[in-house]
Amino acid sequence: MRKLLNKKGFTLVELMIVVVILGILVAVAVPIFGAVTKNARIKSCKSNMRVIKGNMETYAMTGNNGDQIEIITGTDMDITDEPSFLALFDGGALPLCPGGTEAEKAAGTYTATIKVATASTTYEVKCTTAKGAAGDENHNG
Repeated sequence: MRKLLNKKGFTLVELMIVVVILGILVAVAVPIFGAVTKNARIKSCKSNMRVIKGNMETYAMTGNNGDQIEIITGTDMDITDEPSFLALFDGGALPLCPGGTEAEKAAGTYTATIKVATASTTYEVKCTTAKGAAGDENHNG
């Protein structure tokens, strides 16, 4: 007489079903992950822009060495490279626009411009990403 063998383990069909289910889950998760990381970069960039605008207002009030700056009405003043403006940031430099890779982070930049009209002053911050204009990911909105 033969002893009945104890069969342990999974059949090939069961393993294939598990592989198919995992493949479907990965196919759904990868696009969602990409959208979430893109959204996080955009929100981080907009947050940086709010910080830059706040520092622009501080710079406009304190200017060089604590004196209020003077801008002629109808002109624009690019303060991106002003040392006393940059001193308002940690490390003495504007933050980098977030990107996926280190090269994209290094290529992403901000420009800060104060515009003075007859009745108002506006603080404009623009982000340029590594892909070109910020409109590629709509950071300036």
